[in-house]
Amino acid sequence: MKKFILNIVKFLGFLIPSYIILLFIWSFFMPQFMAKNVRNKIASYGHLFTRVQEIKTHKNPDILFIGSSHSYRGFDPRVFSKMGYTTFNLGSSSQSPINSKALLHQYLTEINPKFVVYEICGETLETDGVESSLDLLSNNKIDENAFEMAISLNNIRTYNTLIYNYLRQKIGFNKFVSEPKKQNGNQYISGGYVESKYSKNPLHEEKKGKWNLIEKEIDILKENISFFKKNKIPFILVQTPISKKMYESKTNNKETEMLLSKLGKFKNFQGEIPLNDTIDFYDSNHLNQEAVVKFNLKFIDYLKSQNIKF
Repeated sequence: MKKFILNIVKFLGFLIPSYIILLFIWSFFMPQFMAKNVRNKIASYGHLFTRVQEIKTHKNPDILFIGSSHSYRGFDPRVFSKMGYTTFNLGSSSQSPINSKALLHQYLTEINPKFVVYEICGETLETDGVESSLDLLSNNKIDENAFEMAISLNNIRTYNTLIYNYLRQKIGFNKFVSEPKKQNGNQYISGGYVESKYSKNPLHEEKKGKWNLIEKEIDILKENISFFKKNKIPFILVQTPISKKMYESKTNNKETEMLLSKLGKFKNFQGEIPLNDTIDFYDSNHLNQEAVVKFNLKFIDYLKSQNIKF
């Protein structure tokens, strides 16, 4: 029996390093479609790579935005700058609370904002965080918070992406990566914002259903809120506008918003400004540029009405 266990240990001692080496070589040289269980594309979508590089030049802003693409495509720093506010956007694609947790623990005290706007909604809370984890592990630093996120998700693609990009960073390959400011119809704006060239929403039917909230994500959202309080940084939870058709297709909006309102100061901007599903959105989830400006001005008016000063 002891010999059998010893042989197993020896086999694992050979297998694990071999797997890591082969994973790295395969992922480095193969195109993404041939490496489906690992994200080997760097600086390819959402501009997170550029965003985190900019953190060192955006310390002590009035407002830090964090959340999903609703955040980094919904809050334009140029609008806030014209109104006298300094901002930085730490949003990322499909970011769920488990992904926000990693980013907040990595950067909140470094950025040191006066106020946090945490974009959150039912869609965010029904996202398991795997897709966003691939984005974070590919384009952001890998530290103990990234490891904790990967272990919590317990997904093979996340583990493989963690291993591959950890080795990339240790070797120093990312030092030679340069992300184009413009790609696939998206323009990166300094401060973390991404402006889309698309202007109109091709309407399609939205399937009737509900937000399938994940209890684990709700628990981690509460942890993130406690982290703000621990660091004595005031915050607000914000739901940004989505198309009317998409919003009305969900049967548990009120219950979801009631849940969020119990966790802290919460403001839902759905219906707060007149928006047309076709004219003001470029898809069901995202405002086009003209509507972003209208929404941001409304949001700034709201901050003033709440006597939130910096």
